[in-house]
Amino acid sequence: MNPISSLVFVLLLTVFPTQILCQTALMEQACRYTTYKLLCLETLAPDPEAQSATDLKTLVKVSLKYTENQALDIDNKILQLIKSATGDVKPVLNNCSDKYLIVVEKIQAAEASLGYNDVAGAKTWLKDATTNRNMCDEGFKGKPFKSPISDMTTKLGQMQSNAESIIAHI
Repeated sequence: MNPISSLVFVLLLTVFPTQILCQTALMEQACRYTTYKLLCLETLAPDPEAQSATDLKTLVKVSLKYTENQALDIDNKILQLIKSATGDVKPVLNNCSDKYLIVVEKIQAAEASLGYNDVAGAKTWLKDATTNRNMCDEGFKGKPFKSPISDMTTKLGQMQSNAESIIAHI
């Protein structure tokens, strides 16, 4: 566990002790299924819908909502970067913008599939989102510049992995 994640968790416990300690049995169960447990708790614990959840499906919906928001944030960041980009980085960012529109659509499709109790469909849509996210990342490989969105895309991948891990237990 990295120091920043530990600090955030301690702060969450300090600010919301009863909500986190009393309402987290299901959240803790769900997050035990994930690779990025602390990120899972950081995502779910402050959310009112997650706090009142009575099933894993609700927690997955919340997790996917935040995953979608992260993808939208990345797309907005890419659009900002394109405005000031020059040289070889601009076409790579344009490609990423196209891919992230698809990533957002695929995450939204996964959310819709869950709404229809189509777990298999949700898994498929999320795999498609990963494929498009990876296509963006591939554009930066072998270039003389680093991806300006790599930290954000790493977090998105972790958030999506957490959602997929919980979905596997519905």
